[in-house]
Amino acid sequence: MKMKTMRLKATILALIGMVLITACGGGEKKELNRLLLDVADRDEVIDAQEWEQIVEYLDGQKAHFTDFYKDGQLDVDGVKEYIEDFFEGRRPPKKIDIQAGRRTLAVNFYLERSGSMVPYDAAGGDGSFKAAIVGMLNKLPGTGDDNRIYVVNSEINAYPKGYSQFISDPNIFESTKGIGDASSTDFEAIFKQLLDKTGEDELSILVTDMIYSTKQMVGVNPQKVFSEAQGMTNAVFKSQVKEKGLLVVKMQGSYNGAYYVYNSTSGQQYNGRRPYYIVVVGSNRNMARLTRDESYVPFSRFSDLRGYEDMYLFGTDGVYKPYYSLLLDNEQIRGRFRPVHGQGDQIRDIENVEVDRDAGDLRLALAVDLSGMLIDEQYLTNVENYRVESDDPVVIKEIRPIAQKEVSPAERKRLGKATHLFVLESEGIKHRQEVEIKLMNHLPAWVEASSSDDDTNLTSSSFAQTTFGLKYLLQGIYDSYRKHSKGDPYYFELELELKP
Repeated sequence: MKMKTMRLKATILALIGMVLITACGGGEKKELNRLLLDVADRDEVIDAQEWEQIVEYLDGQKAHFTDFYKDGQLDVDGVKEYIEDFFEGRRPPKKIDIQAGRRTLAVNFYLERSGSMVPYDAAGGDGSFKAAIVGMLNKLPGTGDDNRIYVVNSEINAYPKGYSQFISDPNIFESTKGIGDASSTDFEAIFKQLLDKTGEDELSILVTDMIYSTKQMVGVNPQKVFSEAQGMTNAVFKSQVKEKGLLVVKMQGSYNGAYYVYNSTSGQQYNGRRPYYIVVVGSNRNMARLTRDESYVPFSRFSDLRGYEDMYLFGTDGVYKPYYSLLLDNEQIRGRFRPVHGQGDQIRDIENVEVDRDAGDLRLALAVDLSGMLIDEQYLTNVENYRVESDDPVVIKEIRPIAQKEVSPAERKRLGKATHLFVLESEGIKHRQEVEIKLMNHLPAWVEASSSDDDTNLTSSSFAQTTFGLKYLLQGIYDSYRKHSKGDPYYFELELELKP
């Protein structure tokens, strides 16, 4: 039903597009449409450089595009509206990310300065903590003049020396000494700040050890602490999750100094490796922008940071809309079928589907663009993280990177910017049906593996990899996002139609 409704909408939009073409002149408008297809049909993005191509063409043909000009000036909103209608009127309809004219995002950077954070940048360490932070911030576009630095623990306080000084400071914890109370961290206030104070043209980044600590933890049952932590994050996040995305990046750094276990006010000396976390918060649009806007792509490559281990993106349904197309000529294909007419190079609907006579089954090769997502590669390629919904059973046998040598010249036009091949298998298609493939969004295994219920034994083999109570903090956040999803949360959905 959803696909039929989308097709009806697409037909209406196509008719609107035809009216616009007639009003503005056929030949020049067709040339504009070809230009739009060249720059945006495959990746569904119009970046700043591609926007300039479009503007240059319109200015050169201004006499034929009078509807796009007001008092001699280009009506930017009108052109964007035309582009959106044009692509929504195609089959399949597409939503284009038009990046032209966007402001550089101002950054709110929050550094936790608690007792258990100071040893990450100790003189006896390897410097990886500071290197990762400075390396990350230096990849942000702009001069940094609009960026703001905050020191957080029991309070949230502005860093008094400014952004440039923070970047160049040889010891960030020494220069922030005395700001707030380092004996506890008010995560409730910090997360509220991240959610409520991150504006539409802003990004917020928190560097923290994610250890939930209050002033009244001595003698308290750990399970009570965990319940409080989970309830706190659940309560804080429930009102904002529809509009905000949140990325948690697990990092590893050297630790040289006192570590404060949950039930003690005195520290124990520890020299070794310890996890810490980078938390990034922004609007859903800006979180998607990080990997699609060329000026932010270097920043979004968190896996390049020194000490990177894992990451997880909290988000509402359908965060990403990747390019995908069935291939017609691939060694993985078994059986017979033909594409439904009128789809162009991107094949999503097939008919006359028959199983292979010798093998007795059907195999399809689906090319998918898995690039530009804030999702770890291992998560993306694990078939267990996908759910396939169809009338006749269809399973994903394999997900792997596409080798260029296996793509014939005729298939390159269908490949687009696809990066991975999904091998789909079925025992047969008995009637016309829709197949929905979803990458499910659930807490990854590394969260459980990185969480500890007891941090009192600093010599244990797991201490270097685990964080006290981590899974409870993150579970509270996840539960809030799940409440705003239709069923189980998912990152993206691929829709196919198969007809025997």
